[in-house]
Amino acid sequence: SLQTKEQLVEYLTVVIFTASAQHAAVNFGQYDWCSWIPNSPPTMRKPPPTKKGEVDLKYIVESLPDRGRSCWHLGAVWALSQFQENELYLGMYPDEHFIEKPVKEAMVKFRKKLAEVAKVIKNRNEGKKLPYYYL
Repeated sequence: SLQTKEQLVEYLTVVIFTASAQHAAVNFGQYDWCSWIPNSPPTMRKPPPTKKGEVDLKYIVESLPDRGRSCWHLGAVWALSQFQENELYLGMYPDEHFIEKPVKEAMVKFRKKLAEVAKVIKNRNEGKKLPYYYL
C-alpha cells in the first residue's frame, strides 16, 4: 500500500514511464531490429545446441524459420512498430482534459523538461552511424 505522497509520486512515475517512454523505446524500433530474421527469429527449425562448438553456419541457416513464417514475422513487427496517424506523445494533452491554471503551468514546465531531454538525445545522435530515434 502507498503511505505517503512521495510513494504515490514514485508509483505514478513508474506507471507513466512504463506506458509511455519505455513502451516507445521497445515498440517503435521492432521493425528496424527484427526485420533481419537472424536478429529475432520467430521460430527455429532445429533444437538449440547442447554443447559449445557444435554449431556451424550451415546449422544456423538450417535452423532459421522458413519463408512463410519469416513473412508472417515481418508483417507482425512492421505493424507493431508503426505510429498511429492520431498518435499523442508524452506531454501532448488535449486542452479539454486539463483547464486549471496550476495544471496548465505544470504541463508547460513538463514540456520544457521534455524539450531539454530531446535536445540531449539529438546532440547525442550527432554523427552516429546508427542514431536513436524512438524517444
